[in-house]
Parts: sequence; C-alpha cells; structure tokens
Amino acid sequence: MSNSLNTLLAQNQEVILEKWLNLRLAIFSKQKQSLIMTQMDQFQNPIRHQLHEGLKVILENFDKKGEKFKEAQEQICRILAIQDFPPSKAIALFYELKGIVRKLAKKTGVGFNAKDWVEFNSTIESMTLETVDCYCAQREKIYQLKVDESKNKAFMLLKKAGI
Repeated sequence: MSNSLNTLLAQNQEVILEKWLNLRLAIFSKQKQSLIMTQMDQFQNPIRHQLHEGLKVILENFDKKGEKFKEAQEQICRILAIQDFPPSKAIALFYELKGIVRKLAKKTGVGFNAKDWVEFNSTIESMTLETVDCYCAQREKIYQLKVDESKNKAFMLLKKAGI
C-alpha cells in the first residue's frame, strides 16, 4: 500500500478504531447494545473488550498481516461465531473498515490514486476471505462440541438404563 494510505491509517488510528468498534457493536440486539455500549469494564463486558483489542491489533498490523494479525482475527471470529446473527453480518467487519477509511480520506482531503485504492480494496477482499475461513472454523468447533455433548448425553442415558 502507498505511504499516504499507511500514514492516514496510522495518524487516525484512534478515530478509526472507535468508529469501527461502534459499527461492530451496532450489529448486536438493542438489549445487548445497552450493556455493551455503556459498560467499559473488561470483566463485566468481555465482548466489547475482546472486540476492541482485536480490532486495535488488526489496525496496528494492517500492512504486515503477521502472526499478531491472525491471532486478532481468530479472537474476533470466536466472539462473532457464538453470536446469533447471520454470517454476512459477522464477516462484514473489513467492509466497514473500507467505508470508514473512504469517508476519512474525503474528510481530511487526502487524495489517493486509483492504484492505491485498488491495492487497498484487494487487501480488504483478501482479509475478508481469510476471516470467512476463520469464522467457519470457529462455527464448526461449536457445532462439533454440540454433537459431542449430545452423544455423551445419549451414552449416559443408555448407561443409566442398563442398555
């Protein structure tokens, strides 16, 4: 990516992070939002804390995409996979980032050429696809746990019945 885009991300990291976190938290139900948006304590509100920390690491490692990026991505996917909304909403986080960066670039008057935007969009697309894989893997783990629990319950019932 171009230096001007990296500079925009670095200089406005806190603003971007706050807007991004608010968009992520907005996908929760109104009932959950009242708690998630107001409670800042990491122990009383682990969802907000984990999302905040994960998004922060992703922003800090946006152009590097190393091990820290993968860990943050998995952290976010674990939280989103156990929620009760469609995968399209859960996975839209990088599209949200794209919108935030575009608005910020317009607002600050930072100009980018077409090549920079194509490269940025390509990065967003690849991150989204990686997140789909991660999200699906987390969902598979959850469903496997449910299946295992059902098998264990059935086994215990058969054992109790003496069969």
